[in-house]
Amino acid sequence: MYIKRLLINDFRNLEYVELQPCSGFNFICGPNGSGKTSVIEAIHYLSLARSFRTSTYQYLIQQGKPQFNLFAQIKEDGLEVDTAIGLARPRLGEPTIKINADPITRMVDLIDHIYVQIIHPQGVELLTKAAEMRRAFLDWGVYYTDPEFKQLWLQYRKTLKQRNSLLRRDAPRREQRGRSVGAPSPLSSELSTAMSSNWGAAELAVWDETLARLSELITQKRQAYLEQLHGILQEMVGQFLPDFKLKFELYQGWEKGQDLRVLLAQNLEKDRGLGYTLYGCHRADLKIKNNTLSAGATLSRGQLKMLVYAMRLAQGMLLKQLTNRTCIYLIDDLNSELDERAQRILLETLARCSHQVFISNIQQEQFLVGAGASCQVFSLEGGKVIA
Repeated sequence: MYIKRLLINDFRNLEYVELQPCSGFNFICGPNGSGKTSVIEAIHYLSLARSFRTSTYQYLIQQGKPQFNLFAQIKEDGLEVDTAIGLARPRLGEPTIKINADPITRMVDLIDHIYVQIIHPQGVELLTKAAEMRRAFLDWGVYYTDPEFKQLWLQYRKTLKQRNSLLRRDAPRREQRGRSVGAPSPLSSELSTAMSSNWGAAELAVWDETLARLSELITQKRQAYLEQLHGILQEMVGQFLPDFKLKFELYQGWEKGQDLRVLLAQNLEKDRGLGYTLYGCHRADLKIKNNTLSAGATLSRGQLKMLVYAMRLAQGMLLKQLTNRTCIYLIDDLNSELDERAQRILLETLARCSHQVFISNIQQEQFLVGAGASCQVFSLEGGKVIA
């Protein structure tokens, strides 16, 4: 997979940029503030409908403009006809997304056509922040290598949403019963509460069974993927961090050996009080340990960055191995906290796997990417491509 043509309009400081990148390495160069990172961010937004830099999309629209527009012509692996993807995001209202001129409403359908790996200076948050990011890392690999995963995850999200809704449903009525005094009732308050609780528990039990079954299936697929990734991952970690022996383990979202159905039933009142479900595969985490301690807490920032590079590269290599497909790598600020040896390993590995790569870099003398790799340089100044 690679981008053949890219159009960016009114995105951050990029008023209008048109690129025809090669299928190999594409270096985005220019002084600070020229828009290098914005090009990387635009490609990321076009693939996932979100930014890796901000959660507020209004910041992405150029000042004084009503919306930004992105377009890419994609050569997908295994398809003879190119795929056209367009996305417009206005300040007010919903985004417009089209694939081959056909509008889509589900974001999950967008990621089926253009999939990226992003590496940037804040990428160490994958290892230091919440489990959600490590869970997303794992699911990226399962999603693109296991065709059954998408439907299972969509069913799980629907089931979890329904269960959480039922957990919160009786909260206002319980509060109202607590405030009511002196009101006659055909039933005692104790009996009324018991009947309501029993009915709610019976209704939730139906959803618990579905939630537990889907959790177990998703966990099996996550574990199978992690086992497939393990060998490549250890090889890449050995190249970037030869002095460390790291362990990668899946925490499934509840303790191993426990029956999730029993656990959900035992914690029903706690879940009701919280208004959400405490256990299930939505609470999974990828535990990365240096000896017995968390790698995120024991490695230096530079070492964490190299570990992230190793993890992202391993995923791309496994994708190629299992599906014969490639992804698009977006690398922002190659020189940041990465020594020449690590940069060489990164570039040579990417060249060997034939991924399309976009790299923002200031120093043009570092455009050495390995024999046989195609390379193109785009120079930016003031948000525009210059000759």
